[in-house]
Amino acid sequence: MSQRLGFSIAGAQKCGTTALDAYLRRHPALSMGRDKESHFFDRETGVDWRTPDYDILHQAYADDDGRLRGDATPVTLFWTPAQYRMLAYNPQMRFIILLRDPAERAYSHWKMIRGRGQEPLPFGEAIREGRVRILNEGAQSMATRWFSYVERGFYARQLKHLASLFGWERLLILRQDDLSAQPEATLARVTDFLGVPPLGAVPPERRNVSADTEVIGEDDRAYLNALYRDDLEELRALTGLAFD
Repeated sequence: MSQRLGFSIAGAQKCGTTALDAYLRRHPALSMGRDKESHFFDRETGVDWRTPDYDILHQAYADDDGRLRGDATPVTLFWTPAQYRMLAYNPQMRFIILLRDPAERAYSHWKMIRGRGQEPLPFGEAIREGRVRILNEGAQSMATRWFSYVERGFYARQLKHLASLFGWERLLILRQDDLSAQPEATLARVTDFLGVPPLGAVPPERRNVSADTEVIGEDDRAYLNALYRDDLEELRALTGLAFD
């Protein structure tokens, strides 16, 4: 049997996962997949999850050479069916989670989907009335993936579910701002968590940085801040992380 993956950069989307993946590809003791996002465990069609063919996942990696294998698919934190499938695959899986201010994350998410031509609604409507699209089309629909601007920002809720399956000790929760401002110190936490030697000095990675300087409107920020207040308080209590 092929060597199984040992860790996942599991989210959150638009929180620096591409930069972290790029950093870890430089580490001689780590093996990342051919593509950044395998989307193997969050597939809802084309896989019989009673008897999954893991060779489909493993073929994206070099021949077994003893390196620790990892993947970076940021929908994992949000897509709970994927977490159960990963538990069946490797109950010792470790997860690295990057987070940022959830209102800023939502706005960045919306700009991405809008830029792809998949979002007809302005941001203010998308985070209000537009949330109904997820309810109308079902929990595992493409609408849920595309339009979950608000839902993906309830970090404490999502982390508690992931920890209920794997345990808090298998989660490393970081801030995107720290990876950007203090990459070497943040990467040292990552390599310590993974049990591999430090990466050392690295040139900074700036990935998916938009030239768009437009910022979230004050009314929309106030609306989202109110929605996220309780969840952010719980996140601080659980992890010590804050975005003040």
